[in-house]
Amino acid sequence: MKPLDADCLMLRLLTEADWPLFLELHRHDQVLQYVADPLADEQIRQRFEERLQPWQAGDLHWFCLVVVAKQSGTAVGVCGFHGLDLTPDTGVIAEVGYLFLPEFFGKGYATVALKATLEYGTTLGIKQWQAVVTEGNIASGRVLEKCGFRLVERQHNGYQIGDTFFADLIYKKLA
Repeated sequence: MKPLDADCLMLRLLTEADWPLFLELHRHDQVLQYVADPLADEQIRQRFEERLQPWQAGDLHWFCLVVVAKQSGTAVGVCGFHGLDLTPDTGVIAEVGYLFLPEFFGKGYATVALKATLEYGTTLGIKQWQAVVTEGNIASGRVLEKCGFRLVERQHNGYQIGDTFFADLIYKKLA
C-alpha cells in the first residue's frame, strides 16, 4: 500500500521501526486515560505484532497506519480499523480507533487521519463503521462526529478503567 496523502499528514503502514512510537502511545497516562489500564510491555508487543500483519476485508485483527506530520516528518500517532463482521446483507463492518501523542492533541490531526482512513477502508469494501468511546472522552466524540459518525447507543457501566466504571458510547457511520 502506498502512503495516504491527507492534507498536512501522511499515513503509512506500521513497520517494525515504529515499535518505539507504539510503546510510547501504550505507556502514556494521558493517552490511556479513556482507553485502558496500562499493559505489560509483553502485552503491548503482542498487540504491535498483530498490527504488523497484512489486512484484507473480513480480517478481525487491526489494520494500523502511522500518522506522520508532513512538515516535520514526525510520527504523531496511529489510526486504523479492524473487522467486526462480514455478512451478505450488510457487507463488511469495521471498528475504527486512533491514538495520538499528547503534544499533538487539539491540532485536528485525528479528524484528518480518520477521514483518510475511512476513505481508504471504503475502497477495501467496508460498508459500515463503528467506534466505541469511553464516556468522558469528549474530544474523541467530536472527532467522530466531524467524520460523519453519530451516537447510537450508550451502554452504562460498559467499561472499567482502574476502579472506575464508564459508559461505552457507541458511534456508527455508513460508508
